[in-house]
Amino acid sequence: MKKQTFILILTATLLVPASAMAMKSMDLSKMSQGEGMSMGGDAVMLEDTEVDGVTASAHLMDIRIKMAEHGMSMTHHFMVGFMNKAKKMVSKGPVALKIESPDGKVSNPIKLMGMNGQFGADITLNQQGVYRFKVGTKFPDGNTRTFHMQYDNN
Repeated sequence: MKKQTFILILTATLLVPASAMAMKSMDLSKMSQGEGMSMGGDAVMLEDTEVDGVTASAHLMDIRIKMAEHGMSMTHHFMVGFMNKAKKMVSKGPVALKIESPDGKVSNPIKLMGMNGQFGADITLNQQGVYRFKVGTKFPDGNTRTFHMQYDNN
């Protein structure tokens, strides 16, 4: 399942122009996967989170160099995919992200764009310390779910 999730995340990432630019500099032969571990290059998997029978798997990709080359301030691409207990991707419905920065400020909701069964957005993580992510969803089953993740940007 982890290999399949990795392939889905990689495929979806290639569909996003900003991520595709960042991928050019990654050595994919050194990529590995694990909860909260580096995927090689400048990508990090966040810990999987399960809420009411749906598991969220997310990763961050460092895109600051490529974005700066284009005059943009975003530093990371956040992408998340969802799988139900029947091992089927959940890919319909609104998904939004709120980010609590190390200084305690909470962002306005950021709508995540659907991309090949995953959801993502380019974000700015420009402080040292722990970021907390709150991913809100409303899938076709009618249930709202909130997934909590974090990332230490040290």
